[in-house]
Amino acid sequence: MSHKSFGAALSPIELPDTDGRSVRLGSLWEAGPAVLVFLRHYG
Repeated sequence: MSHKSFGAALSPIELPDTDGRSVRLGSLWEAGPAVLVFLRHYG
């Protein structure tokens, strides 16, 4: 999968931010590059 199509595939996905509000992933990199970090709670 190319870089552009990967970003396009992720863009419409919505996830909660730290305050529980829904954020569309594509809005995070509209102004420039973004880094996504997924943390998982073990325990």
